[in-house]
Amino acid sequence: MTEENSSKEISQLEAKEQDAGGEAKAKKNLEELLKAAGESNDYAEKLRLYDEALALDPGYLDAWLQKGFALDRMGRSEEAIACYDMALEVDPENFGIWCLKGFALNNLKEFEKAVECYEEVLKSNSEDVFAWYQKGTSLENMGRYGDAMKCYDIALEIDPTDALIREKRMKLLAIIYKKGSLTDSEDNKLN
Repeated sequence: MTEENSSKEISQLEAKEQDAGGEAKAKKNLEELLKAAGESNDYAEKLRLYDEALALDPGYLDAWLQKGFALDRMGRSEEAIACYDMALEVDPENFGIWCLKGFALNNLKEFEKAVECYEEVLKSNSEDVFAWYQKGTSLENMGRYGDAMKCYDIALEIDPTDALIREKRMKLLAIIYKKGSLTDSEDNKLN
């Protein structure tokens, strides 16, 4: 009976080793697919490779993120948002995904929804310069210049060396000066 138990234990260990080897091989295949997609200059090929990776592992976060990014670059922001939503299901605590989703929403001119994404990031990390900058950009696009300026100021308090934010702030000051208002109202458009 002990030989039978010993043989059974050996079989179980061998099965676990095969599973571990198979998982390592599958992970390597996934990484190779993403590497190939990253090296490709053809977006259709990139999407094919991301889909192939997701067919192997529907929970592969990097594939969802990179597919979303590629779709957004192709002007297919709605599809990109769907990828980012899938990525959030895989890793709801990854606030970089919220930033990417906000960026895609900005591309669709859904600025209010974009602001909500950046606010999700800022709830957990009030020092995220990129989220403050992008929130300011969305608010500026909505004509809420005063609120946008506050976002740029906060971002510059966090990182006073950021030249891009400093330039954006200066351009907004010029707009505010020209319009004579902190908002882009219909009345201002008549003057």
